[in-house]
Amino acid sequence: MGIVRTQEEENERMEFEDFRQTLVALAALERRKQSEEFKGLSSHNADVDLEEKLVCVTSGASFLGLAIVNRLLLRGYSVRILVDNQEDVEKLREMERSGDMMACKNKISVVMAKPTEIQGLMEAFDGCRGVFHTSAFADPDGISGYSLWYALGKLKAEKVAWKIAEEMGIKLTTICPGLVTGPEFSLRNPTATIAYLKGAQEMYADGLLAIVDVSRLAEAHLSVFEEMNKTAFGRYICFDQVIEREEEAEKLAREMGMPANKICGDSFDIIPTRFDLSNKKLTNLMSRKLRSCYGES
Repeated sequence: MGIVRTQEEENERMEFEDFRQTLVALAALERRKQSEEFKGLSSHNADVDLEEKLVCVTSGASFLGLAIVNRLLLRGYSVRILVDNQEDVEKLREMERSGDMMACKNKISVVMAKPTEIQGLMEAFDGCRGVFHTSAFADPDGISGYSLWYALGKLKAEKVAWKIAEEMGIKLTTICPGLVTGPEFSLRNPTATIAYLKGAQEMYADGLLAIVDVSRLAEAHLSVFEEMNKTAFGRYICFDQVIEREEEAEKLAREMGMPANKICGDSFDIIPTRFDLSNKKLTNLMSRKLRSCYGES
């Protein structure tokens, strides 16, 4: 007797497998490292010091990925950028030549691997202290008719990640941002921007339409990463501002080159039942880290 899957179920299965392959590669590397340390085969101190500053960023040619890469380089990290096609490799080379990406000799390397190739992922992650997974979520056919499919898809992907991380004993934190903005964001990050704003009217009505500058989001990623062995845990909501007033909606609409009613609908009336979106957990973490950098208690 055969089993019939819906398209949504098939997409969820494929998504689960992509995440599993990524996390399986990380888990395999961790087990190998522990085995080598047990057998006394660990690297010399110089190599350990080098690895302490080596991290991997997936989709490093993306709007957010590039911001994270530049932030890491400014902080003195060596960055291995993982892409899955030659076009992105060429894009990164052009960015480095044009100055859109920091030119740090011997600090950047680019590797290409498919998310379904465990061996390629293991080679990309080998020696890395951590991995920043920024790969974008695509519209699954099963839920694209739903105006908030992008948010739903992200939530489903995050649940998959948490399930696999728990199964394999991998330390994981997630950052859930608002609409990512910044210089020419609608041109440089069109797919995610358009997808996010498909549910703009519902989010605006519920008090959930939030925005965050890409530079702050990149800094948030680094701050959480550097606190993972201390106090960082779980999921973090990241935003600069919640769009609540007509003038705020109009400003965002102008930046997008779209009518304001696409964001807040035909009525600007205040809706009494609204959610209270909070980023206090992330703000507290970043504030503590900033104080520690200046030696304040």
